[in-house]
Amino acid sequence: NPMIFVGTGAIGAAEAVKELAQALQAPVVSNRSGHGILSSRDALAMRTPAAHQLWPQVDVVLAVGTRMQRVLSGWGTDQNIKIIRIDTDPAEHSKVVPEDVAIVARSEDALPKLIQAVGKYNSVRASRIEEYDDLRAEAAERMAYLEPQLSYINAIRDVLPDDGYYVRDITQLGYVSEFAFPVYKPYTYISPGFQGTLGWGFATALGVKAAHPDKAVVSVCGDGGFMFTMPELATAVQHKLNLVTLVFADGAYGNVLRMQKENYDGRVIATALHNPDFAKMAETFGALGLRAETPAQVRGAIEQGLAADVPTIIEVPIGEVPSPWPVAFMGRNRPAA
Repeated sequence: NPMIFVGTGAIGAAEAVKELAQALQAPVVSNRSGHGILSSRDALAMRTPAAHQLWPQVDVVLAVGTRMQRVLSGWGTDQNIKIIRIDTDPAEHSKVVPEDVAIVARSEDALPKLIQAVGKYNSVRASRIEEYDDLRAEAAERMAYLEPQLSYINAIRDVLPDDGYYVRDITQLGYVSEFAFPVYKPYTYISPGFQGTLGWGFATALGVKAAHPDKAVVSVCGDGGFMFTMPELATAVQHKLNLVTLVFADGAYGNVLRMQKENYDGRVIATALHNPDFAKMAETFGALGLRAETPAQVRGAIEQGLAADVPTIIEVPIGEVPSPWPVAFMGRNRPAA
């Protein structure tokens, strides 16, 4: 029961990852910037909600260019699982738990040799696609409560081209995107990663658009995070960086507000925001300012923004939303209770 985990360090070996996964009938689980190494359309691609269900049966893990920190520390390990890790940095090995095999190499160099070795000993394996489809369906049922986040994510994905860039900030929609936004090509899901820096998204999206002026770029921010670098809209207009930015406005640092309410008897401090009218503000910069209040309206607004020759800000009023943390931080299931 092998499982492959991929992170940013595996991007250069996407084809090798796919070849090895097919040979082993192993699911490929991605996180953060590893999304898209194996297209979400591939039957062997799997996100963490489904992978967590399979984790107790896994006997070998191949981690390629990823810390696997959340999985190894959160889901747990036992004597019945072997961990093989490929990473270019020897200092990264065994930081969370000791690996059984630590390979210091680039994934582009190591995986072809591993595929060659597997070919000598591996027998033809029966397809496990039906099993994985069932796991994904069960995971989708468990995530179904995450509305309206899922509907907004689907609306964005519907209109963003396969090779378009999705740049997400630390925001409620961004958290759900980690395990629910389909990604079809490497490098196209841009995440703040391990450090989780609030306010990172909009400025980073400007850089993505500057580097890829011919590609669609959608930036997803909350109102609090967007206002960290909101003045850079002037830069976007000046340099004709016609990206589309969604500002999901709940008038608060929503995640902190939820934690305060849940953990401190409803006492809150320093989480409320005083927002401008983001659409009108965009117009004063010379950008296109829009407002959308439903997933269908968001879909239409993105289409309008992608066709524009100026940057677009889409304000999306949104109230308090369900917590993603029961799905994002699933509990320990190894060793079995």
